Amino acid sequence: MKKELNILMVDDHPIILEGYKKILLDNRAEDVAMRIDTANSCEEANAKLEASLTSLAYDIIFLDIGLPPSRDGEFLSGEDIGRKIRKVSPATQLAVLTMFVENLRLLTIFKSLKPEAFMVKSDVSSSQFLEAFDSMLHGKTYSSQTIQDLMRKQIVHDYNITRTDRDILLHLSRGLKSKEIPQFVPLSLASIEKRKKFMREVFEVEDVRDITLINRAKELGFL
Repeated sequence: MKKELNILMVDDHPIILEGYKKILLDNRAEDVAMRIDTANSCEEANAKLEASLTSLAYDIIFLDIGLPPSRDGEFLSGEDIGRKIRKVSPATQLAVLTMFVENLRLLTIFKSLKPEAFMVKSDVSSSQFLEAFDSMLHGKTYSSQTIQDLMRKQIVHDYNITRTDRDILLHLSRGLKSKEIPQFVPLSLASIEKRKKFMREVFEVEDVRDITLINRAKELGFL
């Protein structure tokens, strides 16, 4: 009897989702019975995740990190969707795909989500996508070449870019002044300034202007 899998694929580019589906269905359909759902946004991914909790939980979720923020601000990117997956559906295997190649951003994602498969999109061919899928089927982890190179360097950082830090960055990017942010983030102005100083150090930004911090955060994929 075929192994049955319930799969969700999340990416804001429909053509990429169609490519992922085709790779699996063309190459593994004889061995595995797959029910594949897709989502193009944080909102859609969250809705399908919530629905799965009361019906058929997902066995594997392929998740793009570079999703635009949800309209209500609950999810700033695919990373927040990944955090929710880890919280509400811990048995689900998570395959993360990203365009980001900055070590800092990749390490943050790895520490935050600890995915079973972690792939930089520019590394991944069809055969490597299948290799990642097969690894998860057999209870193994998979990393693409860029991730392997990063881990081999054994880079260790003390930083921890939190959701609160990212909320501060998001509000700054929308034009708010630091003194206005306590209306939206439960921190004092002094604490917000400390978090900004910490992020400038982590991002290696010497300029104290907010716009420089925002631009660097965008370069690293935190916004």
